Amino acid sequence: MVIVDSHTHLYDMKKGYELPADILPVVAGYSHSSNRKAVELREQKGYPIILGIAPQTAIKKDIERLDEWVDFIRQNKPNGIGEVGLDYKWAQTTKDIENERIVFERMISLAKEMDLPIIIHSRNNPNENDLPKDAVDDILPLVKGMRVLMHFYSGTAEQAEKIVADGGYISMTHMRSKERRKVINIVPLDRLLVESDCPYVGKSPESIREAVAYIAEAKGLDVETVGQATAANAAKFFNFRL
Repeated sequence: MVIVDSHTHLYDMKKGYELPADILPVVAGYSHSSNRKAVELREQKGYPIILGIAPQTAIKKDIERLDEWVDFIRQNKPNGIGEVGLDYKWAQTTKDIENERIVFERMISLAKEMDLPIIIHSRNNPNENDLPKDAVDDILPLVKGMRVLMHFYSGTAEQAEKIVADGGYISMTHMRSKERRKVINIVPLDRLLVESDCPYVGKSPESIREAVAYIAEAKGLDVETVGQATAANAAKFFNFRL
């Protein structure tokens, strides 16, 4: 059985790491430089890739180069546009928020232009300030009706219901919480994917085995059923063959 890691930054793993034969990675970019690395991995290994400019990049980099970044994504025909979205945790000023939104809206337009699914990064603002708080609430109206995957989902179960009702998918890591268990219970198996987000969340793509086990435990299913289902969901969403 092949299981799919739907979101991995495999190019940032330590040199010498060997991917297990039963794991197929979807390699995710988040900046122009990481997008280039993802394309190189596809050329070397044939892995599916997603390319995008993430909100963290929108804060840190000079977005005057956005046209150049978009052209690179367009020319390299990824399986999806991502990771992109809004990150209110790291935004410190209204200018940060403005830059994030400019880039996100451009990524939405690109996904529509290329008829590709969009992979969303969203984090809320935990700080006591006057900046926006709930990223998921702000994102959902902007992507309504699109083919959406919520990467490393951290929203509520109620928000997950809205996402699924609009045709979206939810991706889970191995990290456990009461709210994530509620989400797993609410979201149908045919709308769930698993991911490592390695090496930043999981240490390697192998952490998706724990994510599969977590879903199986929460739903009262066997691991093989969940592994096969999440792999099939990923293949459908990203449009590749297992």
